[in-house]
Amino acid sequence: MIDAFDWVIRTYGQEMTCYDSGGTEKGRAMAIVQPMTEAEWQYTAGALGSYRTDRFLCLAQPQLPLDGLGDGGWVTWNGEKYEVMTVRPVLVAGRTTHLWIALRPAEEQA
Repeated sequence: MIDAFDWVIRTYGQEMTCYDSGGTEKGRAMAIVQPMTEAEWQYTAGALGSYRTDRFLCLAQPQLPLDGLGDGGWVTWNGEKYEVMTVRPVLVAGRTTHLWIALRPAEEQA
């Protein structure tokens, strides 16, 4: 049962790549991204001052190296660039089966 989460993400997901603020690739893993519902969006603590309301839910393999991104880091998935808002590990029987991640589209810097 625990391995079912990994199977679903590997089977139906696409590769997500993590970058630090300097643009250095930190690693890759499989993930599934979809638009968030309003209820899911309220569950995340949205950033103050953000004018974009697009939010995306991501389910990713636990080995995705999000802890090394730091301020200004980003992820790419399916050709799109996202900022990570919130990351929550999901535990089943004491083991992290996947990551629940709230994303927003990254703002392009002029």
